[in-house]
Amino acid sequence: MIGKFLKEYRPWLALYLALACLFLLTFWLYRLPMAYFANALIFAVTLFILFMLGALIRFRRQWYQLSHPIASNEPQLSSSPLVMAAQEALQMERQEAQNQIDELLQELNQLKALIKMWGHQIKVPLASLDLLVQTEKLKPQQVASQVQNIDHYLTILLTYLKFQDKTDDFRFESLQVKPLVSQIIKDYRVQCLSKDLSVHIEGDWQVNSDAKWLSFALSQLIDNAIKYSRPEGRITISLYDRGIQIKDQGIGILAEDLPRLFDEGFTGFNGHKYHKSTGLGLYMAKKVLDDLELAITVESEVEQGTTVTLSPKRGGQDEKGTL
Repeated sequence: MIGKFLKEYRPWLALYLALACLFLLTFWLYRLPMAYFANALIFAVTLFILFMLGALIRFRRQWYQLSHPIASNEPQLSSSPLVMAAQEALQMERQEAQNQIDELLQELNQLKALIKMWGHQIKVPLASLDLLVQTEKLKPQQVASQVQNIDHYLTILLTYLKFQDKTDDFRFESLQVKPLVSQIIKDYRVQCLSKDLSVHIEGDWQVNSDAKWLSFALSQLIDNAIKYSRPEGRITISLYDRGIQIKDQGIGILAEDLPRLFDEGFTGFNGHKYHKSTGLGLYMAKKVLDDLELAITVESEVEQGTTVTLSPKRGGQDEKGTL
């Protein structure tokens, strides 16, 4: 620390030596008694040493303050504007770093909870496949249904991680929605057949959007319609100039669950009672639809069914799920 102190006060030392040499030269040129110069030099050196000792004490204290930032609610040990400014800057950096650490820890805890929940959920189709193998009752339709469930869970997880990393890749283009819906229904044909559901697609909708991400959002909504439909039920998908409407005759949604329908991890009464759900499907669908500038409206009545409507946002206003 002494070396840093001398480096900090090097200009003062240089100035003192320069003045001493200047006075010595003055005394020599005017042939003044050197005894007077010696006495003056001893007095000046004594004062300078006292000044440097005081400066060293202050420097040591300031060095400790800068090396160990104190809490903002504690009194300052120095009134130096430079030290106080440095302390405030360090305190702000510490606070920002702590906020970043807290945010990362929160995201890590959320991710751990998600992986744990997702692990429990994906065990269901895996256990079903294992049971079919053990009982030697493998049927193509049952195997295909469980494989579809696993693929659905994997898609949700990968999409969630992709959005967490902010690595979206939207490519907007003019597209017809009916072929997208038809392909999704084709992918879910096994689930529909297992519940003897009839699915009707009416009309078409041309929209400027991203085909991949719109398909993902629609697949989550159609998956829910299939999942919560009653056997031998009917799902109607109506496409028109201003949007798309997905209507089922399933168990419906409780009124108190509608406002939180798109919250992360929210499963609601149906998710607890009928299916072990991660609560990520609708959450991810909502995030995608927001980026696609599409509003979603949910109307539902218990034991009567649910109607989900997608339409372009008007004036940037988003619509909430309502009864």
